[in-house]
Amino acid sequence: MIAIIDYGMGNLASVSKALTYLGYESEITSDPEAIERADGVILPGVGAFGPAMEALESKGLDIAVKEYVKTGKPFLGICLGMQLLMSGSEEGAGEGELIPGLDIISGTVKKFPAEQTTDRGLKVPQIGWNSLTDVTGDLPRNGDYVYFVHSFYCSPEDDRDSAAKTEYGIRYTAALQRDNIFATQFHPEKSGEAGLQMLIRFVRRTAK
Repeated sequence: MIAIIDYGMGNLASVSKALTYLGYESEITSDPEAIERADGVILPGVGAFGPAMEALESKGLDIAVKEYVKTGKPFLGICLGMQLLMSGSEEGAGEGELIPGLDIISGTVKKFPAEQTTDRGLKVPQIGWNSLTDVTGDLPRNGDYVYFVHSFYCSPEDDRDSAAKTEYGIRYTAALQRDNIFATQFHPEKSGEAGLQMLIRFVRRTAK
């Protein structure tokens, strides 16, 4: 069973429907015990970093995520769910400050620099399709064309945590991987066949 974490800020139905379409069972849950029992866990997310962390903490789900990751079982963060894995985020923080994240992967969530995006005619948030390069992770493939919706991006301290990159004014990390932890800035459940294949590769890891 795949547990999809419900903390009130995720595109839960679309992830669940994608898994059902692929023939895999999932459960939308905010129960830490159900998360602990799961064969695989997905942390989706849409919205702002600070309120998302507050929602996780209010339900004890921040601890549940950290404890689950320690089990070595497969974990997937999607969009905001990827950003929450980082040490902290500039989103909503004061000048020179960060809002603390789960700190599972060291690094910072940063805003797209205006001089390389909006000043050059690129809209922020980035909404639309982009291709993946520099793929080293197990889920994406080089050249995969996937769907993004975001204003902030992850900058891991260790580039070896970067599983794929893309470009939107700047070249940035589009996916993360460390051991049993996988994460995508894009939405695999909205990325057509390429995204569905990534979800298949993730779910298959739960059987190992």
